[in-house]
Amino acid sequence: MKYSTGIFNKIRSKAGVTGVMLFIVSLAITGCEQSTGNTLPVEGANVVVERFYDYISEAKIKGGSTPLREAYKLISSEKSRLSQAKFVEIASKYPSGFKADVTATEINGAQAKVIIAYKMPSAFEAYTVTTDVFLSLDTATNTWKIDFTGEMDGQENLAANKGSQ
Repeated sequence: MKYSTGIFNKIRSKAGVTGVMLFIVSLAITGCEQSTGNTLPVEGANVVVERFYDYISEAKIKGGSTPLREAYKLISSEKSRLSQAKFVEIASKYPSGFKADVTATEINGAQAKVIIAYKMPSAFEAYTVTTDVFLSLDTATNTWKIDFTGEMDGQENLAANKGSQ
């Protein structure tokens, strides 16, 4: 009887030590991940830009201000210094059927640049315009916010790149 109890205690103690060690390692890893603060949002910058322009297109097709209010939530209203009423006024001037396609995404820390292409009508033939959309990481919500008014215009990315050289 003592023999089987001794084996059980050895197995139990080894399992307990292993369990405690795994727990400590997992805490250390989790702590390291949280302390760096480098976790990117679940929703990528390109997805935010696609949703933003989808909301604007939906507002032009279906009408109403609800999609434009949703689009407004995706911009950095602090950096843009833009009221919701002014944003709705500007966004409502987009042409009907406006569609933007994401062609590339670059992420540099808390900044992102999403390159979009869209067609513009012309008297001769529609042509494609390519432009950059800058986003910044809102650390309070861990979401990407669009720089709608061009306040960043790549300057923060430029500064970050110069600082790392």
